[in-house]
Amino acid sequence: MKKKFKIVAVGYGGEYAICTKDADFVNKWESEEESDLIEEVQDTFYDDADLEHGFGMYSDSTLTVYEIKDGDEEEIEDDIEVSCLVSREAYITDSDNGSVPVLIFHGSEKGNFCSWEVETESFDSKLLGASIVETDFGEFVQDLYYNGKKLELNDEYVDTTGKGYHAKVGWINPEWHEKREKFEDKELIKELWEDHLKYS
Repeated sequence: MKKKFKIVAVGYGGEYAICTKDADFVNKWESEEESDLIEEVQDTFYDDADLEHGFGMYSDSTLTVYEIKDGDEEEIEDDIEVSCLVSREAYITDSDNGSVPVLIFHGSEKGNFCSWEVETESFDSKLLGASIVETDFGEFVQDLYYNGKKLELNDEYVDTTGKGYHAKVGWINPEWHEKREKFEDKELIKELWEDHLKYS
């Protein structure tokens, strides 16, 4: 008989955004203090995040698992390290031909970020895998998989405390910036999951 389990993301992470800017903006702010740049963009980065915008736990944070019984939650395992199933790169690069000027902004936070639920006969943490977004301010969990299937994220009860802001300007080469669509390639996920099982 299948049981219901709740997986909770606990630790550090936060919001990240990559925004297209013009070259004058980058040239102006690349040698200025980070605190001044943060003050300049803190109220506008959300609406300007045309290249990347997300919210999640860092990939080196941990997961806690609860079994749901008659509406109650009983912790069965904690400090589960996230195993990377697939990742994509969203780094600032040099201002070579083809690159575009950008701002990257990050608000770091601590607490409970989100949760997922899965129904299975018994829970096995070795069957967990995550998709990871790699940025200049950290690696963030985007989605969680159990036994090769993406779980539905629940962010209704996010409970985090702000720890600080970070910002920098630079350039991104669109050809090297791996988009969110990479994680929607079902054949790629299937292939990577088969490899994941071999080495887990």
